[in-house]
Amino acid sequence: MPKLLDLVTGELVEGRTAQLELAHDTDIMTAAPALDGVDVVAVDLPKFKDGRAFTQIRVLRDRYCFDGEIRVTGHVIPDQAQMLARVGASTVELADEGRLDDFRNGLRAYRYAYQRTVQDDPAFALRGARA
Repeated sequence: MPKLLDLVTGELVEGRTAQLELAHDTDIMTAAPALDGVDVVAVDLPKFKDGRAFTQIRVLRDRYCFDGEIRVTGHVIPDQAQMLARVGASTVELADEGRLDDFRNGLRAYRYAYQRTVQDDPAFALRGARA
């Protein structure tokens, strides 16, 4: 089984088998996937420029309140690591462990963002906290 990069810790982790696999063209906006008893969902990213997986991840977290592991598989590049974490992905399947440092750097590329995320407040919300 390929190694998985935990997008929160930046560490390699062993993964469990995904109980649900979503193809990149699966429309989960109109019909909810069967998530009962599912702990791990694998979302396929066939090309780095196909953003549908990002939407699927965000919808799983926000609309369907899925709190299990969301694993991203397929053609993921290090530049996408931080955004995947921000929309709610848990892990990325690494095809090449030699890119581990690139992915870790991608996770730390930017400290603040203005868009709302699944796990953090946006930068403009932090301004009021300093007062």
